[in-house]
Order: sequence, then C-alpha cells, then structure tokens
Amino acid sequence: MIPNKDSVKGSDSLSAVIVSMVKGDHISIEVVHHDGAVLGTLFLSDVRNAIQSGREDDTAASLLDHRPELVAPHQFESLLKSEMFAILMNSLYDGVYVTDGKGVTLKVNKAYERITGIPAQAIIGMHMRDMEKAGYISRSISLEVIKQKKVVTRMQRLASGRNAMVSGTPSFNVHGEIEYVVSVVRDMTDLLNMQAELEGLKEQQAELERFVGKVDGTPIVAEDEKTVAFLATAKRVAQTTATVCLLGESGVGKTKAAAYIHEHSQRKDKPFVVVNCGAISETLIEAELFGYGPGAFTGALAKGKKGLIEAAHGGTLFLDEVGELPQGTQVKLLKVLDEHRFTPVGSTTEKRVDVRLLSATHQNLASLVKEGIMREDFYYRIAVVPLVIEPLRERPKEIDRLARFFLQELNSRYGRKVVLESDAFKALQKRQWPGNIRELKNVIDFVVATSPTPVIRASDLPQPFIQNDKQMPALTLKEAVFQLEQAMITKALADHRTTRKAAEALGISQAALVTKRKNYSFD
Repeated sequence: MIPNKDSVKGSDSLSAVIVSMVKGDHISIEVVHHDGAVLGTLFLSDVRNAIQSGREDDTAASLLDHRPELVAPHQFESLLKSEMFAILMNSLYDGVYVTDGKGVTLKVNKAYERITGIPAQAIIGMHMRDMEKAGYISRSISLEVIKQKKVVTRMQRLASGRNAMVSGTPSFNVHGEIEYVVSVVRDMTDLLNMQAELEGLKEQQAELERFVGKVDGTPIVAEDEKTVAFLATAKRVAQTTATVCLLGESGVGKTKAAAYIHEHSQRKDKPFVVVNCGAISETLIEAELFGYGPGAFTGALAKGKKGLIEAAHGGTLFLDEVGELPQGTQVKLLKVLDEHRFTPVGSTTEKRVDVRLLSATHQNLASLVKEGIMREDFYYRIAVVPLVIEPLRERPKEIDRLARFFLQELNSRYGRKVVLESDAFKALQKRQWPGNIRELKNVIDFVVATSPTPVIRASDLPQPFIQNDKQMPALTLKEAVFQLEQAMITKALADHRTTRKAAEALGISQAALVTKRKNYSFD
C-alpha cells in the first residue's frame, strides 16, 4: 500500500474517514490519538467491512479494533459498488475516475460526467486505450500510472474542449501489484481562461500607459483676462457633450486645456485617452485607434488588440494634431461620432462605444479643408465649439508665475536652490516665446541644470535673451545646428501643413520630425 501524510482522529466517525480518503485520493489513512500518537492505519477494505457489517456508527479507533487481519482482493470492488460510496463520490465537486489494474473503466462520478459531457454508461467497461482512440481524452493518465507505478499528475485536453488537471493514484495489493487506479479530475478551463484574460489585460494596460493620463503637472495660470475668459467658456462647455477643437500655437498648453475640460465634465471619473495623431504613422493609425481582429495583418497579435477608442469608452478621447489624420480614418471617426459604432481592422464584428471627442491643432483647419487634406464634414463635426488658446506673448502677466513654478519644480528635481534675479525676470517678459509655455520650461530647465552659481541674472540666460548692442559672441557648432534645424522645421511645417509632408521635404522620417519638434519646443 502507498502511505500518505493525511490522518484522522481516533474519535472521527466512519463518514469522516471516508470523506478524508476520497478527498485526498488515498487508499489508506493514519489514525492518530488526540495527543498525536499514531494508533494505526485504516485501509479501504476496513471501510468496506464496516459498511457491510452495519457498523456505520463506529469511530476510526473502533474500526482498527474490529478489522480482519487480511484484506481480500475483492473487497475494494465491493466498496465501489456500495451505495454509501456512490453517495460520497457524487457529493464531490471534482470528477473521480476509477479503473482496474489493466486500465478498464470501473466507475465515474456525476462530476466527471458534468466536466467531460460523457455519460457513465458510455464508458463503463471501456479500456483507456479505447478512450483515447474514441477521442474522449487526449492521453490516459491511468495508463501512465499503471506504467510508472506511481502517482501521475498532468493537464489533459477533453473531447468537450475543456482543460482538466488529472491526478491518478495507484492502489496496490499485498503483492505490490496495481489493482485499481483512482483519478481525480479538476476542471481548469475557467481558471486558464481567466489567466489568459488577465495576461491580455496586463498587455493592454502596458500599451495604454503610452497614451492614458499623459498630462504634465504644469498648473493652468489664469492671471490674464483672456485666460480667465477661456477657462470660463471651457468649464461651461465641459458640462455638455459638444465636440471641442482647441486651436493655438505649439506649446500653448492644448493638452492641459483638454484635461481641464475632461476634469470638469460628467466623465471625469472615466478614462482620458490622449492620442498624438502626428506621432503615429499613417499605416498604423487605424489599428491604434480602432483596434484589430486576430491576425489582421503581418505582425499583428494572434488574439487581436483593443483600440484606443474602445479604451476610452465612457470617457474622453483627445486627438492632438487632428489635422494629421488620413481621410480614411476621418471617415471611420465620423461613424463613431454620429452612430457610436466602429469595426476593428480585419474584423467583421461591429462594436458600440460611448466617447466624447476633443481635438487640437496648431494648423488652420479651414485651409486644410480647402486644400483637400481634411474632409469638410469631418471639420464641421469635430469643431462644433472651437476654442482659441492665446500664445504666451499675449498674456505676459502669466510668465512670472509660470517661471516661478518651473523653477521650484526643477530645483526639487535636481536638488538645487537656484533663484532668478529681477533683471532675469524682465528678460523673460521681453521674450516673444515662439515655443510658448514649453519653451519657457525648457529655458528654466537649462539655467537650473547648467548654472554654476545659485543666482541667475539676465546675462546667464541662453543666447537669445542677452540684449547687447555689440556683436553677439560666436555660436558653438551645437548652438548653430540647433538654430538651423529649428528654422528649417518651422518653415517646412508652415509650407507643408502636415508632419508627413514636412518630413518628406526635410528628408527625414516622420517619427524623427515629431521628436525634433518636441526637443525644439514644438507640439
């Protein structure tokens, strides 16, 4: 017999002994005294004898006292046929499958029928090899147990399509030969599906982290009358479902304004998904926005992928640089706006979605419509409420407050205590700020990171801020390249309207252009 580590107390009832043996797949079990001393070992034959003798009320200790000295070979089979054993087998949630030492099916419980969908009468008396040939199971655990003469546990694919963890345990006679194999079958399908779904959610979350909540901590400073008026309008519009298009130069804070509208809307507790349309190639933009079905294109995930529109369900989708969208994508977005429906790339299944659309651009959308770059119906649909954000040079009262905020933030980040003298603040006020708020932050970042002294004067600011009647000092190669690239990118964007065409004219990739725009204080 094979020993086991489970035990029952001497005072436990016969029913408790049977439950412990069946639940643990044991053919024997130790009986211990309340002080932990081992009284002996009960076998299945002892249980069978007690049932046949009408001693159902006996305790485990009493069973030890009244058992015969020798176990007859037919006793286990008698136990299998007993009514009490059948009741106990059928009370278990896991499936139980019993074969003889040759692999012939003797008994299964109701749970096994439920898990596999195979009725008991169809397989009782069937050899396990015939079970394999019939396609009921992928590979017999019972035959593996008989072959290896030890406990075998393995995942098994069932004919029903479900996956089960099967653990087979041999029962030996006094000669060390296997008489029976008892297998416990646990349905793992739902657990495996949940695990796969969890992994999918983790992958999706990692992907969405590139887009969701990407709003920096820069405050909205409202000291200028124009900004105060803008925020009042934005707050009113936030309470509606109207589409809003934010218009303004690069770096004025359009993403921050979009986040402000979302935070003051009824969707504030739902996702705020930010998509920079100019940073995603034309070939991938539809797959990113609408998602795709399994194997929709070369390189696609085998199980497909949820799109950013679906990720924003119930919340707000913010399309930055909306003028970069291809016309085909504009058509599909119109359907989302008008019908709240879309079809993922490579799929035939239509999905419903509830999102509010906000968009932004530094371009003149009306001109894009005239040039045939943007569809007229799409233009009118996304710009129900156009809101203009004034450039920083038009709201000089806010420069000091923003500069002090950036100074505090960057001092904390770099572990420094840099301060600006009054003449430095005056120099900042005189600047036209073509790159707006982002350029201001870059300047403060530069002086905090590079200044050899804790006090910054106007003369310590980057080259464009030094007002001197004398000839400017010669630029370094790095500074000259910086200014030349900035000028060429500005001109290319003005001439060609979109980052794709501007990148082609400059002879660089669209991704490289987008990166340089960020480095040079562009959106």
